Amino acid sequence: MLLIGEIAKLVGVTPRTVRHYHRIGLLAEPERTSGGYRSYGMSALSRLLQIRRFTALGMGLGEVADALADTGGVDRREILAELDAELAGREAEIQSRRAVIARLLEHGDDPTLSPELAAAVRGLDVPEDEVGFLRAAEVAAPELVDPYLAGAGQESPWQAWSLRLAALADAGADDPRVEEIAGELYAMLPDLLPPDVPAGLTEEQASAVAGTARFGQMMATDLSPGQRRALELLVEYGRREPEKWGQ
Repeated sequence: MLLIGEIAKLVGVTPRTVRHYHRIGLLAEPERTSGGYRSYGMSALSRLLQIRRFTALGMGLGEVADALADTGGVDRREILAELDAELAGREAEIQSRRAVIARLLEHGDDPTLSPELAAAVRGLDVPEDEVGFLRAAEVAAPELVDPYLAGAGQESPWQAWSLRLAALADAGADDPRVEEIAGELYAMLPDLLPPDVPAGLTEEQASAVAGTARFGQMMATDLSPGQRRALELLVEYGRREPEKWGQ
């Protein structure tokens, strides 16, 4: 006869695990010695070895209980076949993840970007703050990353625009550079926007514009006062020349 610590050691589990099996009904409570200790025999050892074997294959305890049920209606081969299919799915997922990791290691791509966007900015001198912009835009306003994807591996006109705005990262709203840089940014806009803007937007286009606007509001919370003032000036400049923007 074995005590709980002894049988647990033989099977390769902890006494706490054996007690858990008792609590959930997976292993019957054994008789106790005169001193009140659990006393395990050969049948308990056999049962624990079966449980250990099934859990090592990846079965959950509920599946193990079904596999060990003495009802005559349990098909262990069916349970194992289901487990094999589940493991095959996990294996495919693991292989897919490993392929992504291999590509990241090979090219040194940013793992926090999608593979498509990471490939598009590969080799470009994209500043970290712009990478942060792309990372967020890819989820909140995908249309803003289209220029990068369309011209994968090439300098994007948005880069020069972003770099110029980044020059005001530590600027206050009254910084003398703000108005000058705002003028430069405004002059660059025609090269960034589509050449032909339709007079009326489709519902899908309107939704995209609204999404972009929301993203712009989110981004503004991370801008310096000087950068926010520069963007405000862009709006003011646009209102002075409504014919230029089809307004």
